[in-house]
Amino acid sequence: MNLFSRKSATTNRPVSPSTSISNTAVAGPEAFASNLAYGRGFFEPGAYSVVLKRCENGHDLAQQLVTMFEERAKLELDYSNELRSWSRKWHGELVKSNEYGTNKQVWDQSVTTGEQVAEVHSTLSSSLSESLIPKLRQWRKDNYEKSLIHYKIVKEFEKDFIDAQKSWAKLLEKISENKSTYYAACKTTKLADEAERTASEEQRKKLADKAEVARREVGFAKTKYEQAINEAREQRPRYETSMKEVFDRTQTFERKRLEFFKETFDEFCRLVETMTQDNSILKKMIEDYTTSLSKHNIEQDLTWWDENYGISVDF
Repeated sequence: MNLFSRKSATTNRPVSPSTSISNTAVAGPEAFASNLAYGRGFFEPGAYSVVLKRCENGHDLAQQLVTMFEERAKLELDYSNELRSWSRKWHGELVKSNEYGTNKQVWDQSVTTGEQVAEVHSTLSSSLSESLIPKLRQWRKDNYEKSLIHYKIVKEFEKDFIDAQKSWAKLLEKISENKSTYYAACKTTKLADEAERTASEEQRKKLADKAEVARREVGFAKTKYEQAINEAREQRPRYETSMKEVFDRTQTFERKRLEFFKETFDEFCRLVETMTQDNSILKKMIEDYTTSLSKHNIEQDLTWWDENYGISVDF
């Protein structure tokens, strides 16, 4: 019988409550699956550990997010440096090349776009390193204060869960003990009845008294067992309320983390939008390139070549 069941169950057999709803964690993609409490009923003794684990994970997830954006900032900076190096190289190559005229000018402007795009990526790298990442680090520091080797907030939640569960855990132990006593008494009675049936006439009277005592013990043990179960039924709502109060506070704490992460993602989105949409550098790059391209004149280049190197050169 499940003491946390919302539906009542009736049976003709002796009541046999279980102190454990399930001892098998539900497999899933979540990292929580490695926690022994994952997939168990929350109100079982110690099952709140999965909630504490989530609180602890918040610190590690914040660090992961910092690491991810640090890597992105480095990638953006490295890319911008590579673009600048590329641009310098090809400006030099064009100076030495045999290209000429407006074709050379447009080619050179193509190289210049590398410098302009490099500036965009360099700006994103700086924004990540100087604004977004420091905010993440500060939030992690503010919300995960360490107390010796533990996070203070997690230890507070753990203490409150233990306090809320203390009397309930004792009651479950009492039920377990009374259950063992009851079943042991039932076994003793069965053995006594069997001995009485197979005993000789002269032993039967003595064994009958012993069997009667055993049956009385069964009744007494059953009464205590059922009383403990009824006590658990009465205490369950109060126990669940106490546990829910602590759980709700952990939900509030997790909500703060998720809200901050959402704010961080929003800020990153704005940075990317600034990088790709309505970016003054990119606009100027396109305008410069379009202007240069509009001046590309094949006939002019061919005429220039003819006048300087071709048949139109005066002898």
